[in-house]
Amino acid sequence: MDSGNVTEFVYEHNNVKGIYMVFIASASVFLDVWDLTAFGFVLTFFKADLNPVGIFLGISVAAANIGAIAGAILGGYLTDKFGRKRLLMYNMAIFIIFAFLIAVSTNIYEFIAFRVIMGFSIGSDVATGFSYIYEYISRGQRNHYYSLWAYSFSVVGLIAVASVFLLYHAINNDSVWRYIFVMGGIFAAIILLLRSRMTETPIWLYGSGKYKETHDVIKNVYGKDMEVKPPKEKNTVSLKNLIALFHRGLNRELMFAFSLNGIVGFIGWGFAFYITYMLVLLHFQFYQILGADAIIYSFGFAGAVISPILAKHFGIYRAAVIPAIIATMSIFALFITFSGILPVYFVIPLSIIIIFMNYSGPMAYNAVLNGFIPTTLRGVGNGWNYMFNKITEAVSGLTAGAILVLVGLKFNTMILFIIVLAFTLIALYTGRTKYFKKNYVSDFQTSPDE
Repeated sequence: MDSGNVTEFVYEHNNVKGIYMVFIASASVFLDVWDLTAFGFVLTFFKADLNPVGIFLGISVAAANIGAIAGAILGGYLTDKFGRKRLLMYNMAIFIIFAFLIAVSTNIYEFIAFRVIMGFSIGSDVATGFSYIYEYISRGQRNHYYSLWAYSFSVVGLIAVASVFLLYHAINNDSVWRYIFVMGGIFAAIILLLRSRMTETPIWLYGSGKYKETHDVIKNVYGKDMEVKPPKEKNTVSLKNLIALFHRGLNRELMFAFSLNGIVGFIGWGFAFYITYMLVLLHFQFYQILGADAIIYSFGFAGAVISPILAKHFGIYRAAVIPAIIATMSIFALFITFSGILPVYFVIPLSIIIIFMNYSGPMAYNAVLNGFIPTTLRGVGNGWNYMFNKITEAVSGLTAGAILVLVGLKFNTMILFIIVLAFTLIALYTGRTKYFKKNYVSDFQTSPDE
């Protein structure tokens, strides 16, 4: 069978190990979200322990994202060149080493350096993980995993709330933040062990000229003894692949995925940190803040649950942009609240709506991208996508705190509204293509020429 048939076979046949594969391959999402939420909850202890001054606090918060920017694009290229499984193993090993080094940091400079490298492994691993997932599950299974990122984000957020609560009671000193990274290293070690049992994807094996391995994987995973014939030419992976994606006539679709990415970056990162600080300024106590965060992330999980249902009934375009519009309007309502026009108790309900809508629509941008991206460029495509996500998160992480201090809650919320509105308008315009219409099932990437 030719390359197109190998790809088509994978997309037409459910993988009996699909849930296991998705869970293990996407574990870097868990670690990324763990780093975001758990560290955000213990930021006050970190400040008291290492005492970062001035801009070093912002750099400390954004360090993982800075590393992930490089990791995403380079890791995307490396996974196309050397294989999905190999990168999944290497990335996790790097994460383990530097998570523990972060935990024993003696000064802010060590912390930042170690966290940048740890972030590199996260960025590389997420790009690799999504490439693996969408080469190992069928079209039908895609519907079940459509909102994978949102599930992980909300569930891990709840786990982080509970963990910080327990650690605070067990340790009760400023070193509590160090144990967050120790736990992350332990999680990563378990993930590495589980990944050792994974196989390479048949699509990557075939494209790389490994035909016997392709046959063996298909037989092992699907129970089909299929003859695998070499194609007319083997896929070649070079540095040119890093920009080749933008010459495929898919720039409009890429802009749609990137615009959803921008919405997620500023709401899921900047606004996530902003909520906790916002509640502090509103004189909430520590336990009240944890409780509010738990409620907000619970609604985030609910949004993730309905995300694939919305996509199935309304199509990807409407399922993504309508929640984005509602989230944008809710941010403006939050601005009105801080202006004194609406009562202050509207803050938490509006925050719930913003997070709920973000998770039910834009948060599925990884699934959106993998619905149209060419197979031979899947790694670099996921790398570009996640790199853009990390750029928006780094920008929001570096600037949100400074802007909040300089201009206050009201005008900081207005700035957030303007940025999210801009990304939403771009999504409204660029998402009107055939790939995102309801019931569109033809995958661009199944073409043998791709």
